[in-house]
Amino acid sequence: MQKRRQPRGGSPGPAQLTIGAVSRLTGLSPDLLRVWQKRYAFPVPKRKPSGHRLYSMSDVRRLRRIAEAIARGHRPAQVVSLTESGLEALLMDEDPRGKGWLDPVAVLLDHVKHQRRAELTAAMLAEAATTGPIEFLESCVAPLTDRVGEAWAREEIGIAHEHFYAECAEDVLRTVRLPYERSARGPRMILATLPGEQHGLGLQMVALVTAVAGLRPHVLGTDTPVSAIADAWVIHNAEAIGISVSLATAGPGARRYLTELRDTIPIPVPILVGGKGVRRTYPPPGVEVIEGLREAHDRVRVSQAHAS
Repeated sequence: MQKRRQPRGGSPGPAQLTIGAVSRLTGLSPDLLRVWQKRYAFPVPKRKPSGHRLYSMSDVRRLRRIAEAIARGHRPAQVVSLTESGLEALLMDEDPRGKGWLDPVAVLLDHVKHQRRAELTAAMLAEAATTGPIEFLESCVAPLTDRVGEAWAREEIGIAHEHFYAECAEDVLRTVRLPYERSARGPRMILATLPGEQHGLGLQMVALVTAVAGLRPHVLGTDTPVSAIADAWVIHNAEAIGISVSLATAGPGARRYLTELRDTIPIPVPILVGGKGVRRTYPPPGVEVIEGLREAHDRVRVSQAHAS
């Protein structure tokens, strides 16, 4: 019988992630992680007194690269035992299109085109764990969303692919948001889209920004009547209201709904509106336009500071 290799020095960095959290961040099942530990001596968790496993972010980064290598056709026996630097070298040297560097957003778009749910989810969650939430939105979700839209416009993909991507991305954003939302102690912020608006991805992006800034997002969802937004503001004693407007519903109709909302909600309560459709909507006075995710993050933090 071949002797198993012993773990090499344990996991660098603090071990604080449960096996369930690691599974969500990498797309690899808990059962698979346990099998790899026994078979390949990685990942080796720390143990709580209760016996529960705890993993580090270094483990997550390495598992992400392992998952990507397997998605490219390598067998687990070939890659699980590789070091993080070895995996990095393997992935950088290997480009099936012969162009050297492989654009990570292009890899994600390829998962969308082939509707590879597990690979897309694992890659996006691992990117979020590596870069942090705001950079993840700016460098991954936003450009990938643009690429998906461009591919649809060129008829390279169909509406089913666009819906597939939106569903996967929204699930990823909810997963990334959850730990921030649990620890948020600031006031509530109501988030919604206006009547007729069916695009919810921008709303989930803003919800993540809100939770990272320390406020507690209350997401009403898409196609929400103005009266329901106003009722939610009263019920939850919210500090502010955030509205997402896409290009699909931008224009006079969205402006009318925003005017109705502003007339319903007292002036001291901020109504913030963002999204790709804002510039075509020309929001009414008293509605604050937010350009970009970092501006949204900074503005929401101001709301929290005023409330505390």
